[in-house]
Amino acid sequence: MSKRILWKDAWQAITHSLGRFIAIFLLMAVSAFALIGLKITGPDMRQTATSFFAQHHLADTTITSNYGLDSRDRQIIRQQKSVKQVDFGYLQDSTIDQTKRALRIFSQTNGVSSWQTVSGHLPQHDNEIAVSYLLKGKYHLGQWITLKQAGSLKHRQFKIVGFVRSSEYLDRSDIGQTTVGTGQLSGVAVVKKSAFKTGTAYAIARVTYNQTAKMNPYSTRYTNYVEKQQQQLKRSLNRHGKTKQQKLERQLKAAQQQLAQATQQAAVLQQTNAGAAGNSALIQQAAALKKQQARLKQLGTPTYTLSDRTENPGYAIYRSNAERVDILANVFPVLLFAIAALVSLTTMTRFVEEERIQIGTLKALGYSNADVAKKFALFSLLASSAGVALGAWGGFMVLPKIIFKAYAANSTLSGFQIHFSWSLLLTTWLIAILCTTGAALWALHRDLKAKPAALLLPKPPKGGSRILLERWHWLWSRLSFNYKVTMRNLFRYKSRAVMTIFGVAGCTGLLVMGFGIRDSLSGISSIEYSRIIKYDLIAVQNSNSSAKQQRQLKNELNGKSVKGHTGVYFEQLTKKAGDDDATQSISLIVPNDEKNFKHYFAVKNRQTKKTLKLPQDGVIISEKLARLLNAKKGSSIRLKDASGKWRTMKVAGIMEMYIGHYVLMSPQAYQKIFHQSYQTNAQLITLKKGAKLQQESQRLMATGAVKGINQNVNNQRTIDNIMGSLNRVMIILIGLAALLALVVIYNLSNINIEERMRELSTIKVLGFYDQEVTLYIYRETIILSVIGILLGYLVGIGLHRFIILSLPPANAMFDPTMTLTNFIVSALIPAVITAGVAMAMHRKIRSVDMLDALSSVD
Repeated sequence: MSKRILWKDAWQAITHSLGRFIAIFLLMAVSAFALIGLKITGPDMRQTATSFFAQHHLADTTITSNYGLDSRDRQIIRQQKSVKQVDFGYLQDSTIDQTKRALRIFSQTNGVSSWQTVSGHLPQHDNEIAVSYLLKGKYHLGQWITLKQAGSLKHRQFKIVGFVRSSEYLDRSDIGQTTVGTGQLSGVAVVKKSAFKTGTAYAIARVTYNQTAKMNPYSTRYTNYVEKQQQQLKRSLNRHGKTKQQKLERQLKAAQQQLAQATQQAAVLQQTNAGAAGNSALIQQAAALKKQQARLKQLGTPTYTLSDRTENPGYAIYRSNAERVDILANVFPVLLFAIAALVSLTTMTRFVEEERIQIGTLKALGYSNADVAKKFALFSLLASSAGVALGAWGGFMVLPKIIFKAYAANSTLSGFQIHFSWSLLLTTWLIAILCTTGAALWALHRDLKAKPAALLLPKPPKGGSRILLERWHWLWSRLSFNYKVTMRNLFRYKSRAVMTIFGVAGCTGLLVMGFGIRDSLSGISSIEYSRIIKYDLIAVQNSNSSAKQQRQLKNELNGKSVKGHTGVYFEQLTKKAGDDDATQSISLIVPNDEKNFKHYFAVKNRQTKKTLKLPQDGVIISEKLARLLNAKKGSSIRLKDASGKWRTMKVAGIMEMYIGHYVLMSPQAYQKIFHQSYQTNAQLITLKKGAKLQQESQRLMATGAVKGINQNVNNQRTIDNIMGSLNRVMIILIGLAALLALVVIYNLSNINIEERMRELSTIKVLGFYDQEVTLYIYRETIILSVIGILLGYLVGIGLHRFIILSLPPANAMFDPTMTLTNFIVSALIPAVITAGVAMAMHRKIRSVDMLDALSSVD
């Protein structure tokens, strides 16, 4: 038999059922767009960073020491077997004269952690400098700048010859802290190595390893390897540190003896009034010895700090952002495809039912089941494949760029790399075919089993039956005729009702989740830094400051800009935790006066809202830290202090905190846990309204009694940037959910009307007005949509809870509360779409040809 007419009929089915074809096309396009886009974005972000790091040979480990790196330190580092390349360099923190901007100036590297030139060129002379491209709006090429603190640099004046991007500083806003200016770095810069004075010990060593070039820097294998190499190197350096300590102790003892002798000789000469020149020389010698003695005391024991890439500003945040997209990719597209599969099943089932008589005709003419199935296979394959093609283009090319741009607002990384994945495309295509062609063949198999004679007759309508509601006579008797018909129809077409409910519920659930996450993100920083943390900055004091410097600090704290201050002990503890086992920075605060402390820090439990009292023998920890450590009230946790010692402490309470990790304890608990006497080393400071934070920070640093300042405004800016990025991503997902709701509601409404066209024509013939006919069928849609919205609330609440526990970075948590506005807007969107579709369908119902619709083959 000729198959040409069969193929012609199959192709004509597309134009004859164009609305159905477009509906399936859009369902698959939206689902493929979300699945491919979200699945590929995380790997694209990581690959972009990996390529950037490889291009600039980013150091695997950086080493610094409070005494600098002497020749023996350098020899130990070079001799480590696994080292591929090592670069020793200098750095100097300095403020630009007449400004509050502090720069960290590095010496140019030789191949390790190289700088990317954005404009201009790298320094070629000792008095040239290239500064961070983030300061491009503040300075221009050819401009001369004067540094306030020259330090180990040969010059104070430098000519800007280039703007550069550092491979070590990836965060735009949180560059780091310093001991000059306001205590906060404004940027980084690079000069030639020869611009630093010779003879001084190197300040920093950057190391790359042989094996890491072949490793994924985001893999556990890489992390474990670098950690192992660092431990080996740390042991070798610490052994030399002990030798250095012994040498320094001998130097200090000799200096003390020389100082005593010089002081005694000066006293004798002064009494005899002899040898004025000798007396002056001895006084100068004594002063030099005192200065040396003070310096050695200030530096203390030689210590070495080995840092991996995660401690570079912005590195861990960027990695965390990519992982957040991975989490969304495992949730959002799954629900999208589940909804699309349900609606596609309904659509193709209706298509098969419409073609029932033609299927019988073809079978009667002797065509095989495979021939009969060609039309439906072609229709569904083309619709789904075209949808996947469009969705894949957007998923590979558009969505990753949008998400990266949202996150790049906080990162210095550029040059986003787009990658193609055949496996992801084929997987998406197979899922789409299963949802459409699979659904069509499943709906077709029942008709293919039937005899041609049965198929040539129209399918009898479903018979009515008594429903449960009719047994409640007190309610049923009060319903009008129209509502009785509506209730019977709801139970009569159960499959369509279920599809409508689940379709609307899925879309509403996605909207509730999206808006809920926006609720959880919005205002976190303001809650954190107004309701919980009430101070404006922490000023960490210099333990070796002079009495004069201490008086200056006291005067500043009692000045007109400061509203209040309280003394605390402040220290940064560390612990590796979280899914990626990254090093978490934990702020330890021990207040001197707990009663006064409550004016600067609200210590409350989030669930009970009760104020927590600092215990005598335990600690109170922030909620996210408790989650990471799986700690509860009564648990014991181990944290590493600044000296590298592990401290065990018992959890006495868990406090509300959204950003950062905190441990609070009383002075008594501190003495028991740390086995040393308590004394304050920092001030929590609240400024008066109108006081300028930067100016106050600069004045505090200028006293010399403060070695570092942590400003809440910088933390708040970083948080707002992270939350803003996530917010923009959620807007995209909300838009996709709304588009899906439109397609689903339109498609289901269209199927409902097409399937019941004879029924609608009948009631029109009976004298019903057009508005009554529309309401006749749309009462069912409205009731089913309301049920779907209510069910969607439950779906959305569950998704929201899962996401807010999984999505935040390791050092933050989201507010789990959901606002009433979220539920209202999430219901309004499908309600407005339903109303809009009803208006479109009303026009279709008005134009129905009743005689044609009522014609029958009987």
